[in-house]
Amino acid sequence: MRGYWVILRTELFGLFISPSTYVASFYFLALLGIGFRFFIESFMSSNWILPPLSSLVLGLIFGAPALIPFLTMRSFAEERRLGTLETLLSAPVNTSALVWGKWSASFLFFVLIACGAFCFPLLLWSWFPAQAQSLGFDHFEHWVGGGLFLLIFGASFTSVGIFASSITKNQMVAGMLTFTLLTLYIAVMAFSYGESSDSHLMEGPADLIRSCLGSLDDGLDKLQHFAVGVIDIGTILHQMIILLFFLSLATIQIERIKH
Repeated sequence: MRGYWVILRTELFGLFISPSTYVASFYFLALLGIGFRFFIESFMSSNWILPPLSSLVLGLIFGAPALIPFLTMRSFAEERRLGTLETLLSAPVNTSALVWGKWSASFLFFVLIACGAFCFPLLLWSWFPAQAQSLGFDHFEHWVGGGLFLLIFGASFTSVGIFASSITKNQMVAGMLTFTLLTLYIAVMAFSYGESSDSHLMEGPADLIRSCLGSLDDGLDKLQHFAVGVIDIGTILHQMIILLFFLSLATIQIERIKH
């Protein structure tokens, strides 16, 4: 456990002193803020059925492929390129602590950026309280549900980035692989949006496959539940499985390099 905290502190320090993370975070939040402003201005004339706060969650989810690679691509790829991974593996730190420590640092930085994004509605609430109340920003369950949805998908997305970084020595390749995998994941969710059913009856092989795919098939549909404070345990469990799957693959890859 001590090794885990050492890795976590070291990786967090590396992220905080890396110029690329600041540049990526700045442009990401700037574009997200501009998009959020225009959405709020046109909300009354749109047919958006979800709470306005969910637009910010969707922006963070769909923008994750452009942000996550900058947080994870250096984690193992840079260590392998510089030849410091072998030295790190010879230290009294087990492989699982190494992988989980690097993932935790990337995830915490993602949470920090998400908190920065959630400052947009808070600023709107402080400057224009009447308008913010009419938009539903005073509903605590919207904040909890949207934040939890963002956290569980952010956790699984960063695990994909850690895995991609563990299988290559080139951080640009790791970044592009992370971008591709996350884009495909979100594309499948977007393509399947509106096709899921709340019925628990299996009427054929297609329903069985969709049930096994979990949030890969109905992730965006479940946002409708989270956005109003209704927590779907199945979506959380499925994202936890994805998280454990990719971190396990990364651990196996690092163990292979170690031996």
